[in-house]
Formats: sequence, C-alpha cells, structure tokens
Amino acid sequence: MSGDDILETRRDRWGRYLVVPPGGGKPVGYTRATTIAKTLDDMSALMSWGERMTAIGLSQRPDLLAQVDDLRNDSKKLNKLCDKAKEAGGATVRRDLGTALHSILERAWTDPDYVPPAGHVDDVTAVDRQLELAGLEPVDGMHERIVVNDDYKVAGTFDLLLRDRATGELLIADIKTGSSVQYGSVGFAIQLAIYATASSLYRQGAAADGSEDVRDPMIDVAKDRAVIVHVQPGSGVCELHELQLDVELLALSMAVREARKSKLLRPYEMPAGVTNADRDRWIRERISAVRDANAQMLAQRWPAHILPPKKQPVYDNRQIDELVPIVDGLERDLELSFGASDPSVAVHVAPEPAPVPAEKWFPDEGSMLPGEADELRVRFEKLAPKHKKWIGSLVQEANAAGLPIRVNGHPTARRVHIASTLIYAVEFRLSETDLRKLVALVLDDDSVLMATLPLGAALGTCSATQAAQLRELAGMGITVTSGGNNE
Repeated sequence: MSGDDILETRRDRWGRYLVVPPGGGKPVGYTRATTIAKTLDDMSALMSWGERMTAIGLSQRPDLLAQVDDLRNDSKKLNKLCDKAKEAGGATVRRDLGTALHSILERAWTDPDYVPPAGHVDDVTAVDRQLELAGLEPVDGMHERIVVNDDYKVAGTFDLLLRDRATGELLIADIKTGSSVQYGSVGFAIQLAIYATASSLYRQGAAADGSEDVRDPMIDVAKDRAVIVHVQPGSGVCELHELQLDVELLALSMAVREARKSKLLRPYEMPAGVTNADRDRWIRERISAVRDANAQMLAQRWPAHILPPKKQPVYDNRQIDELVPIVDGLERDLELSFGASDPSVAVHVAPEPAPVPAEKWFPDEGSMLPGEADELRVRFEKLAPKHKKWIGSLVQEANAAGLPIRVNGHPTARRVHIASTLIYAVEFRLSETDLRKLVALVLDDDSVLMATLPLGAALGTCSATQAAQLRELAGMGITVTSGGNNE
C-alpha cells in the first residue's frame, strides 16, 4: 500500500487538495483533476440517468416524496432530499462497488498474501490476465499516488503506473468500473494528461499546516498515451483501452473554466436621454424628503435599474418620468407635502401616476431564505466577540444610510448573502480594503472605494444578484489587486 493511503487526503471545504506551493508557505487549494476533466464532457446522459434514479427512489420512498412540497422553496434542503432519493433508487450502488474494486485490485498488486473476496476473484484474475497478454505490469509503489500540476494549480491521484515490458516505457493507467467507457474519452484524456504532465509526485504528511508534506520528482512517463482498465464489478471481464493524450484539450478545459468566471454578461447601457437641470434638482429634493421620512420604504420601492441619487450624477427626463409616480405614491403614503410642481410641466407632460401598493417588498431583495438565515446565526455565534462587534458596526452603517442589511426578521436573499459574505470575510481574514474591492468589482463601480462611503453602506447598495456574486467571491477567499483576482 502506498504512503498516500496511510493518511486521509487533506482537502479544503470545496474538496480541493491542500498543497504547499513550490516556494513554501501555507497550503492552498488545488482543483481536483476529475473536476477539470468534466469541464468539456457532455453530461446530458449522466444527468438523465440521475433523474431516473431520483424518480425511482421517490417511488420507493413515499416519505421522501411527501417532503417535496414543503421544501420546494428551500433549494438546499431539496437538493439533499434528491440525493437521498437517488441513493434509494440505487444510484450509489455501482459507485460503491467500483470504489471497493479499486481497493481490492490495489491490495492484490501490493500484498502477495492477499485473497480477494469471492465475488471479485474473477475480476482480479481478468485484469491480471489482460495486462499479461498486453505485456504490461504494475510498477511497485506506484498505486494511488498524488500528483500536482503547479502551472494550473491542479492535483489528482492516479490509480497505477504500468511498465511496457517490451520497451520499458511507463504509462499512466486508470481503472474505470462503470457500465461503459464509450462516451468518456474526452474527460479521460484530460484527466490522465494532468497526471502525465504533473510537476511532481506529492505526499501529504500528518501536520495540518503542510510542514511535513513532501514533493518527489515526477517520473518520466509517456505524454502521448495512457491506459484505461475497464472492469465492471462482479463481471469477471476486463478490457484494456489505449487512450491518446492531448495536452491541448487540457489547456482548452482550463480556458473554458476561466471564461466561466469572466463577466461576459452585463446590463445593456441605454443611450442617455434629454436632461433638464431644473427637473433633476426638483426630483432630488423630493427624494431627499422621502428618505428623511422613511429611508427603508424608499429603498423597497426604488427601481433596481435606476441608480440612487448619490451614484447618479444627473437623471434624464425618462428616468424622472419613471421616478415621479413612485415618489408621488411615497409622499401620499407618508403624508408628505408634494412640494413644487414639475418645472417643465408646460413643455413636458409626465405620465399619469400609477397606483403603488402601500406594502410591497423591494423586488431586488430576492426571495426569502429563512433556512439559510438560521444556519448563519449558528455560524455567527461561533465568531469571536470582536468579529461580532465589527459586523454589528457595519449593520449600523447600512441602517444609517437607509439600506438595511440586518437578517433578523427579514431573511431575504440579499441580506442573507451579505451576512454570509461578512462571515466569510472573518473566516478568510479579508481586510476591509479587500472587502471594499470585492464590492467595487461586483458593482463595477470604483466609487465604492471612496473613504467617505461607509463600508456598511457600500454593502447595502448591492442587489440580491450582486450580493450572491459577492458571497461567492468571499467564499472562495478571493482578493482583488490592480492586476486581477488572486486566490
């Protein structure tokens, strides 16, 4: 058994391998090779299979089916319920058998006294026979070895290394136990190309800080081909496949992953309308009076596609026409004076005010997420007092700006995502400057970095969608520099 099996592989919260960089330092997350391999895969067949297993599982577990209606608005709990249904439908049986067969084959190759379980003796025999006929033999000590690719920050564990007895060439090999390997060649080629082009072999030590981790020189293996060992558990049948490796597929896969992180979609910039300085000043004075009376009600009814006064230098006539009925309704509900008439009423007739409901959730708050809010409270209670106090001060800053972010009593998606962002900021030790830069990145507005704008108020300007993006970045521990994003 290899040294990599003595200890459980250390991973971060996203399942990435924790690897000490070549130059030393704290361990960082290296994406799993299998994750990269799936980037270009056609997952439609697998998804359809998963849906079938879920349907079968629900038919066999009426207790799970009964919970669906109650959980339809809680995606997190609904996902867990679907996982249970898939398991009930038999989705995990083949996977578990495949994992067991991997272990059985490794023990058979490393322990001469090992006797495989009766149900898998024929499987082991079939694999050994096919390797013998192909002139291939497993290399001692090269089973289940971790390798790292520092260029792409990717890591993985190859199943075994084979030696071609005729040429002495070393080939990376992977054991596949699914029903078919027909549709997985692209993913296999990327996965094994990562192994074949790895920077080094890697051994994780017992120390959690990586101080006992060891890098070994990568073995010289074939870069253009590898071997797929296909054996279904309990079948007693093994097929060998030569796999052509293509490093360009690996590069393409990484490029696609980077493209998915890019901000390719953004609101369309509408051409500026005709402006009128007197009307702009007039609507701003009315908005200011409403804000002084009830800032929260103003925020709830403010249209998401129009910037607030502090961020909009001048409102054009089209924007003002849209704001007028909203402000009219607020003034009516708050019993405020309507003030002066429209300065351009003689030449510009505003549309008739539309009735505005007195009670209406601000649409940009997103849906209610009480379940996630409860989980956030548990995480919040585990924070140090100084961190709780810091978060409390930001909540006060947001309230003072009329853009509340407090979750208690109002667990909307926007507020839950902002609260989770702050807890991630504590966990990843993000500074206020780091957090301001992330907000600026999400809002695509560098003015958020102005020292005069409190950080709590800056967070409060985020919409539900922007807050979700902010949470994702903070949850990855990302910081922003002038050169781009760094993990």
